[in-house]
Amino acid sequence: MDYEVIIIGAGPAGISAALQLKRYDIPALLIEKDRIGGLLLNAGLVENYPGFPDGIGGPQLVDLFKRQLEKNSIPVIKAELTALECKNDFIIGTFGNQRFNARHLVIATGTKPRKINKEINISPGIYHRIFSEVYPLIGIMNMHIVIVGAGDAAFDYALNLAARNRVTICNRGTVIKALPLLVRRADANGSIEYRENTSISELFSAESGAVGIRCYRNGKIETLKADYLIWAIGREPQLDFLPESLVIMNDQAGVKQNMYFIGDVRNSAFRQTAIAVGDGIKAAMVIAAQLKGNG
Repeated sequence: MDYEVIIIGAGPAGISAALQLKRYDIPALLIEKDRIGGLLLNAGLVENYPGFPDGIGGPQLVDLFKRQLEKNSIPVIKAELTALECKNDFIIGTFGNQRFNARHLVIATGTKPRKINKEINISPGIYHRIFSEVYPLIGIMNMHIVIVGAGDAAFDYALNLAARNRVTICNRGTVIKALPLLVRRADANGSIEYRENTSISELFSAESGAVGIRCYRNGKIETLKADYLIWAIGREPQLDFLPESLVIMNDQAGVKQNMYFIGDVRNSAFRQTAIAVGDGIKAAMVIAAQLKGNG
């Protein structure tokens, strides 16, 4: 199947690129391996996206994005890219048993969570209680959740869950990287406990199916118990599917192969919905200008 443009990833960046290309009447295929919305599904409250003076929940904003895709008759194909190669003027992608050819490839695959440190001993049988995203736990009640991390994600996840649960944030050091307003809100929330100098050394199965968490705090061994644990120590670009020769293009806009890296996959720590949206629209405009010039 031949397409002018293939967009991999249906987060804010990929969705924006697809919507803008639609305005140019440029046929594009939008592909997502998991769920539409990307990291926005984890956001408890988006407060810096223009047009929502009171803020808007991440999942609610995703629902609006979905409605806009439907209104513009842009389908999202669910598939996972398993191979990619460049040949002449075409980029060839393989999704399962299907192969797609495109003259332009937009990579909007976002980020993946950093893995749990190999030094931490993890007992078998508890992985179903360990998460790196918060959206699978939305809706649970009367549980104790331990969140490992001290950045925006850790504190936002805590605030998202604390309305109906008890939350403990464990910071292995003393430096908090989260926005001050998130920290203030967590400090004012009686359902959130913040613990610094808390380094996790072991995760094991405790009674009643709970997760046992052995840690060092200020040089002393302590044990916590939680119903669930969220590992939120940072993220890195999701580029596992790319050949090594193409990974280095992540910061170069893919001039020769007509490849465009947009959104969180190339913006490192600047993971913001508004930035991702701007990236998507800009990529679509560049593609349109190139096609017009070639015509």
